[in-house]
Amino acid sequence: METSPSPAPLPAPLLRLDEMDRAWTEDSPGQRLDAVRRAGRALRQRLLSSGRVISVRTFPVAVFPYPSEYGLAGAARSPAPYVMMRNATQLVQVEGDGGRLINILVNPTDAPRSLEAPFFASQIERYGSFLTQRVLSKQYPNAVAALAEVGIAPEEIDFLTFDHLHTQDVRGLLGTTEPEPGKSEPTVAAFPNALLLVQRAELRTLEHLHPLQTRWYVRDGIRAVPRERIAVVDGDYLVGRGFAMVRTPGHTEGNHSLVIHTDTGLWTVSENGVAVECYAPLSSEIGGVRRHARETESEFILNSNTRENSLDQYVSMALEKTLADPSAARPEFPQCFPSSEMVKSRLAPGLKPTFSHGSITYGEVRSRVHQHPDRGDRSASSAA
Repeated sequence: METSPSPAPLPAPLLRLDEMDRAWTEDSPGQRLDAVRRAGRALRQRLLSSGRVISVRTFPVAVFPYPSEYGLAGAARSPAPYVMMRNATQLVQVEGDGGRLINILVNPTDAPRSLEAPFFASQIERYGSFLTQRVLSKQYPNAVAALAEVGIAPEEIDFLTFDHLHTQDVRGLLGTTEPEPGKSEPTVAAFPNALLLVQRAELRTLEHLHPLQTRWYVRDGIRAVPRERIAVVDGDYLVGRGFAMVRTPGHTEGNHSLVIHTDTGLWTVSENGVAVECYAPLSSEIGGVRRHARETESEFILNSNTRENSLDQYVSMALEKTLADPSAARPEFPQCFPSSEMVKSRLAPGLKPTFSHGSITYGEVRSRVHQHPDRGDRSASSAA
């Protein structure tokens, strides 16, 4: 895949964090796990001291089937071949230097374009578009429409970021410098002022996909996106007060988790686990999960559709759990929010999540354009 050779320089609101640098260089996986947990505690204090975000709103993107052997790593006792997952995007508002309002969209998946990823394309070919898109799946209003509900205009968005770029096509979000195939004009950006924040390792993956990676990436999903719309990062960064991008390699080499500080403490957002019980499997009520955790002496159930580096993915989940505060509603579960979260469905018998965060909702949404902000619920929410 062709990517931008000269990305935009890093913008001023980004502050490099170095607490994790040495820990990730440990050669031994076991020592790396211990080092990352220790360094994670120091990073946690740094993030807590940075202040809270202004507000968070969560919007559903789509519900879709996902092989249970991937989502629960073969641990569950169920004949159901799929779990049902719901991806979500978050609008996170933070305060930057001088009190400037910064708007960040986390995981704003363009659901129709994601169907071009080979995994989804093969499902459509196998089962037919009606069954896969109408019966098994559901799509919600896109990010522009969702933001309009809380009074935020597309031009107010400053940054977009994804925990990783599996199934993502950002051309509609950021625009293109040349027409896409079958089009006569370049694509107009849905978010004309936004920069994409992405780890260098994730972009390098897209430049030359390994055959075992191709199933999960939209091959041309970033082709001809203007190079000034991409800000490439290496490592961990604080963006304003209370929001950070923290590298969590393993699921992909360039994976990073988003960390959000609300009144209930720190949340992490990623797809390393598909349910919060994947971070606390001994508290799971899904048949087989507890037993699997005991028998394998595993603290985590990995989202296992890729095996790029399972040892580091496990370490990364340990880091997320170290950073996240416990849920106020169910303290045995951490505030680790799956960007694609398993949901209850009659199509997946026996695979009902034990507990679901559902959404992250906090603070008062402010608009630089509209006069009347959305007041919403001032506390981070959890739903059983």
